[in-house]
Amino acid sequence: MAKLIKNAFKAWIDTMPPGPAKLIVIGQIEVPTGGFKAKLVRAVPQGINPAILLLDVEVTKPTGIVTQAISRIDLRFEESPPLVRYTSVTTRLESDTVTCDVTETS
Repeated sequence: MAKLIKNAFKAWIDTMPPGPAKLIVIGQIEVPTGGFKAKLVRAVPQGINPAILLLDVEVTKPTGIVTQAISRIDLRFEESPPLVRYTSVTTRLESDTVTCDVTETS
């Protein structure tokens, strides 16, 4: 099944003018065949620490004929403006997790 590519996950808050600050989280998952779709969504419920954002990876399996090649899917999550000043983001896919620190660009 799908698995997280742990070194591909990064999170930052973009504070560049002119707009409001924006939290951006990127990463990748590896899937066994082509045709999969995936996205990052806010976990419900969130954890007890509001400074740690929990995201879940929602994966949709392919239907019909697929290519028989291991593939990677790019993931992206944005929140503008960030609801709180996050210090880290934990991404979950089934029992697999990856946590990355949130940096700030200006």
